[in-house]
Amino acid sequence: MKKLLLSFVLCVFLVAEAQAQSLRASVNRTTLPEGETLVLNVDYDGKDTNEKPDFSALEQNFKIYSQGQSFLTNIINGKMSQTRQWNLVLIPKLKGQIIIPSFTLGQLKSDPITINVVNAAAAAQPQSGTEDMAPRFAFKAKASPLTPYVQQQVNLELTLLDTGGFQGEMPVFEGDEAKDWTIKLLKEPTVATKVVNGKSLREIKFYYALFPQKSGDLIIPKASINGYYLTKSNRRNRDPFADLFGDDLVGMGFGFSDMFANRNPVYLTTEPIKVQVKAMPQNASGWWIPAGDLKLFSEWNPEKPVFRVGDAVSRTVYLRATGVIDTQLPDIKFAALEGMKQYPEKPLAEAKVENGEIVAIKKAANVYIPTKAGKMTIPAVTVRWFDINQQEFATATLPATEIEVLPAIGGNEASQPALETTDTASQPENLPAPEQPAPQPSPNNTWQVYLWIAAAFVAGILLSYLLFRPKASGADKSVGALTKLILAAAKSKDIRALRDHLIEWARKYFHDENISNLKQVSDYVKDKDFEAEVNKLAAALYSEEGKNWHGKDFLTAFEKICKNKRKSKDQEQLLPKLYK
Repeated sequence: MKKLLLSFVLCVFLVAEAQAQSLRASVNRTTLPEGETLVLNVDYDGKDTNEKPDFSALEQNFKIYSQGQSFLTNIINGKMSQTRQWNLVLIPKLKGQIIIPSFTLGQLKSDPITINVVNAAAAAQPQSGTEDMAPRFAFKAKASPLTPYVQQQVNLELTLLDTGGFQGEMPVFEGDEAKDWTIKLLKEPTVATKVVNGKSLREIKFYYALFPQKSGDLIIPKASINGYYLTKSNRRNRDPFADLFGDDLVGMGFGFSDMFANRNPVYLTTEPIKVQVKAMPQNASGWWIPAGDLKLFSEWNPEKPVFRVGDAVSRTVYLRATGVIDTQLPDIKFAALEGMKQYPEKPLAEAKVENGEIVAIKKAANVYIPTKAGKMTIPAVTVRWFDINQQEFATATLPATEIEVLPAIGGNEASQPALETTDTASQPENLPAPEQPAPQPSPNNTWQVYLWIAAAFVAGILLSYLLFRPKASGADKSVGALTKLILAAAKSKDIRALRDHLIEWARKYFHDENISNLKQVSDYVKDKDFEAEVNKLAAALYSEEGKNWHGKDFLTAFEKICKNKRKSKDQEQLLPKLYK
């Protein structure tokens, strides 16, 4: 009997203990518009514990916007108990009926909850039921064209319909599908106010250009937007100043309740859009450019160039295309031309938006330095592209240019002046022309002759002084001083100063003031190693190679010719003495 009574008391105690522990789940609303939030509360009553329910199953159908918890410990008659609550703000990922699963904590288990998510496409339309259940927002996407070629521009327009004071960020693209697209913002969002069925709403539009990077059936990545809207609290006691000042602050249209408004998170996503991307046509060859328009044009520097042997002329060629991005444009090629050295610079490319279209521009500069005089033709530049409007291939052409290259100033190719001739057609054959008596000065003009002779003598003295006066040391431009400047410029990699000093050195050294370019310098020196280094210097001057130019080989070649020239001058000085 004692054992039976003890067992009964133990069972009653266990039942009471079990009834004292509980795990309950509840939501603040079971019906809500798409994109809005609901609050899930999970309450635990029982003995003290450090465990918590596993909420990871929620991530399948919900976005967990925030999560928090609170707890209270009670001690009654020496017995300790705990009340704990977990609060989760959830945003449904789906529409229609969604089940919030049950949760477990030890041996306890909560009941599942079914909620209903109303389609946001019904925003601004007449609603049945309470106003709180009517969708305040809608977010949708529209794309065109839906059957583009690979890398062709697809225009995407995102529209947010707002009837509830939405405040948020720019849309973002989510999902693995985004890796198959290059996405560019076309222009700033636009905001318009519309009235639909007597209800005022804001229409916010976002504009993007998408470029598919592979062919086949693709999905435009879904766009999502995060934000919130504010609502006044329904419980008046949350506004401690409402009883004192009412709900209107000095007739300004808002009260203190606005300062205590609820911030309601919003998370909206677009529906997926299927796109069938076509591969390149079978007759495609070379670089693939599916564009709405493509043009080639060029600029000369100077604007009306005069081509002369050894002188540099620069030309910049521009490739401009609409409906493609800068990485889709090919490099501009300059064909080789006999009698012409060319130094193309590194091309520059950029993409910008003009009138709601993506415009890509690539420019390439090329420096031409003629090596011989005469007529020649700079070849045409052509780019083949695919016209998406006409659905056919087209070719953009920059026509060939006929030029006349003049000889170098003071060079061997300079034209000789024509000799003056005397017309002897009226004179008899085999007879010398009659001699003309020399004019004799008049005695009255003799003093004028002496005056002119004296003036010429004085002018000669002044001219000799100006030509042969010693120069100041600070402006020393002798061959030796210029040689030092050349060595210093080469060591410091100042290639522009090196060019100027070389030309001035050659003028002094070879006594020819008509030397004006590096080619003439190398022609005078007549040394293969020096000519090769001068060509490298010219290439560095007119291209990006200047950053990588090294002066060590140039210094070796220049010092070599200086030694050779010094030896030849010494021989010229010694020979007359030997044969006196």
